[in-house]
Amino acid sequence: MYAPTDNIARSQPALMRFLVRSWEYRHPRAWAGFRWTAGLWNLGLGVLLLSYGYWVGVVPLLGSVLVFWTACRLQASVQS
Repeated sequence: MYAPTDNIARSQPALMRFLVRSWEYRHPRAWAGFRWTAGLWNLGLGVLLLSYGYWVGVVPLLGSVLVFWTACRLQASVQS
């Protein structure tokens, strides 16, 4: 006989476990806000560097995508 699987917690992706610390789940709205701010900073920095012709500006742009993704995942964990 199998146990019911109604209340099994979904596991987080490996990237999410690596980027988001366990203590960030205690106050996820605050940390998601901090991550949105950091993502906007990286986005602005990347755009500024690219506007001056420095191709290294792609690095903060890629970092901001990663930060925005983790912020969205943190907000989704609050809503679920």
